[in-house]
Amino acid sequence: MAGDIDYMLRVVIPDMQSYDVFYKKLIHVAPLKNVTSRFAMEKIKSITALPVPALMTE
Repeated sequence: MAGDIDYMLRVVIPDMQSYDVFYKKLIHVAPLKNVTSRFAMEKIKSITALPVPALMTE
């Protein structure tokens, strides 16, 4: 990655209170300069696989 982001974590939690607990533990164990959070409020797509057509051989 280039630019401002060095690491990206995907954290799955049940609620914002759990995120707060996770965040406090994270900043306690790692000397972080900056933390940015983004939240998904609902699931739009449940799979990430893309359909790949079979190759036809002759």
